[in-house]
Amino acid sequence: MKTKTVLKTFTVWFCVALIGVVVLSFTGQFFAPGNSAAVIRFPAGILLVLLVPFLFWGRAKLLAIVACGAALVALVPLGMGYFQSNVPCEGPCLTLYQKNLMSKSWPRTPLAEEIIASQADVITLQEVSDHNRKFMAPLFEAYPFSVICPFRPHQDVGVLTSLAVVDNTNFCVDGAGMAGVQVRTPEGQVVWVVSIHLEWPFPFDQFAQASLIEDKLQSMEGPILIGGDFNMVTWGGSVVRLAKAADNEPLGPYRNTYLSGRPYLPLAIDNVLVPKGVTGHVERRPRLASDHMGLLARIKLP
Repeated sequence: MKTKTVLKTFTVWFCVALIGVVVLSFTGQFFAPGNSAAVIRFPAGILLVLLVPFLFWGRAKLLAIVACGAALVALVPLGMGYFQSNVPCEGPCLTLYQKNLMSKSWPRTPLAEEIIASQADVITLQEVSDHNRKFMAPLFEAYPFSVICPFRPHQDVGVLTSLAVVDNTNFCVDGAGMAGVQVRTPEGQVVWVVSIHLEWPFPFDQFAQASLIEDKLQSMEGPILIGGDFNMVTWGGSVVRLAKAADNEPLGPYRNTYLSGRPYLPLAIDNVLVPKGVTGHVERRPRLASDHMGLLARIKLP
């Protein structure tokens, strides 16, 4: 077989596979592998764009047109998400700091000082370990209330707050990587604050875990603020499911938050979800020895 023929055949089948990835990436709400496909939707869309000229060169015009359509479907919503603007929070705002601490990272003092200096009203944490509780003791001492729930070994999830807590509302969900409590703002608003840490997507247990969290969110009454390490990109099915269950939406533009993401594979896996229609501003904060960036959200509650 001639080299040109081999190249054409490879290009066609590679393109078909990429189109399949894009289609699969929209099924994560219902089909676990769709979440894994969502993680690579961005590079799949870029590769499709790059392949189109070769498809026309190989006279696979119909496939080239389909590839263009799949690339648009993959990239346009992501572009809109990455380039949407933050809305400054004016007037009384609730401040939420979201952070995966990284269970055994060192040093810890700068991170504790960073979070305390933010003067966050509520803090959602993942990978809360004995190590972190010991070497970030000033952080835990600075906040009068905390709910810490067991998850993976040495990777608990937690919510800390300086706000008034509604009695007997703190909860954990066994095996779900979920902690929550209802708080009262100085303006008298009552809102749930929830911390979430999802497992990795398929072939790992994220899909089943998200079902547990989904059931809990659907049973909760009142507005919910969610901060978490979702181990899933903002546009992935698991995040979409949980946002829908809470009647929420992601706050702020899509941003890479994970060390391994970099520009080639944007991993917007740390997110703040707020009730639909709520405005606010999110900024990324330094990793400070974690493998995740922090998120500092200023939220204007209705």
